[in-house]
Amino acid sequence: MDDHALISVADAARRLDRSTEQVRRYLREGRLSGRRIGGQWFIERGVLDAFYSSMNEQRSFVHKLRPAADLRPLDAVIGIGRGPGTNIAHGKNAYRRLAWRRR
Repeated sequence: MDDHALISVADAARRLDRSTEQVRRYLREGRLSGRRIGGQWFIERGVLDAFYSSMNEQRSFVHKLRPAADLRPLDAVIGIGRGPGTNIAHGKNAYRRLAWRRR
């Protein structure tokens, strides 16, 4: 396959699973490089393939993140309060109970 072959916006949109307007927005914003010929945008196949790969890398990163509901930020911040003689652990549990009731 020729990496320099030109692909239309419609074909690029199908390959990226995006709308044609979204692909044009990528082009206008400079996120995707292409060229205008006779008022139409065209993208080189190699450039589109590289853009698609970078989109997949970003998407896979997002899928690795845990949902916010699964996070327990107080464990990391106040987790040191489990030792004897402190009241921090009690405060952490009281905060959790209050936050749970507010749901």
